[in-house]
Amino acid sequence: MSATRMKALGRDHWERCWPDIKPVLGHRFIEEVDTSALDLLKTRLPSHLAPSSINHRLSLVSTILRFMWKRGLLASVPYVPMESVPTTEPVWYGEEERDRLLDGMFRLQPRWYLFFYLTTRLGLRTGEVYAVAKSRIRDIPPQLIVDRAVQRGNKERPALLGTRKNNRSLKLSLTQDTVDAIRWHIGQRYSEEEFLFSIDGTFPRHLDSHKRPLRTVQRALGLRELSHHQIGRHSVASQAATSGHSIKAIQAQLGHQSAQSTHLYAHLGDQAQLRLVEALRPVSPPHVNVRSTAPDRQNR
Repeated sequence: MSATRMKALGRDHWERCWPDIKPVLGHRFIEEVDTSALDLLKTRLPSHLAPSSINHRLSLVSTILRFMWKRGLLASVPYVPMESVPTTEPVWYGEEERDRLLDGMFRLQPRWYLFFYLTTRLGLRTGEVYAVAKSRIRDIPPQLIVDRAVQRGNKERPALLGTRKNNRSLKLSLTQDTVDAIRWHIGQRYSEEEFLFSIDGTFPRHLDSHKRPLRTVQRALGLRELSHHQIGRHSVASQAATSGHSIKAIQAQLGHQSAQSTHLYAHLGDQAQLRLVEALRPVSPPHVNVRSTAPDRQNR
């Protein structure tokens, strides 16, 4: 990992996976790690791990094997037997649920209103919302520059302010309602000199300060208790796809490098499917306002 440009958050994730791998594969030479060794690893992993968590461990081993192969230290990369992960139904807020959440947030948790307004309107990640600063807001034309994100900390280090995912910056156009929400937030003195969602310039170590107000409002209004990621990126992409916006436009808004990633977020609602069926309706269906063609009716 020291030979990569991996960010702190990704490094933390893989370092948590490594203790489960080391007892089984740590004593082997790299060329001894074959498919049978990976099958053995799967049997030795903790029984409480779900298929996706097992795949995280296997992905780390696969990455190391490919790293060594690309540098000529391994003849070939063995087959890595990944676990089958069951598909789950996508969950996201429609526009009506989103509006109820924002209304409840404004009444019950006004300090966090703008946080979730930017989340549900722009589809920003959690760390990107925490990193929103006054210096990144342009007035003419109204734009938000998203080039930084706060990376979650751990017991050894605090939360860090770094570049956003993929090290790519975004220029997101702001509508008047979003600009007004930002001005209201600043006028209420909910922000500090630079960052909109930090009182003293520091950030919560685990980036979880927004979770309690979100749950409070969801339970008070009887809304589904979805996560920040689901009410933000998944909902923005799904609402846009249902409204008929192109995948390219949604991809640009979310800042994905690949449209394949966008497809994982953009779910179609019933309205989009109904519009498709309506668009394919015949101009004059024969069965509308005509007499039956059944034989028994014709013979009468």
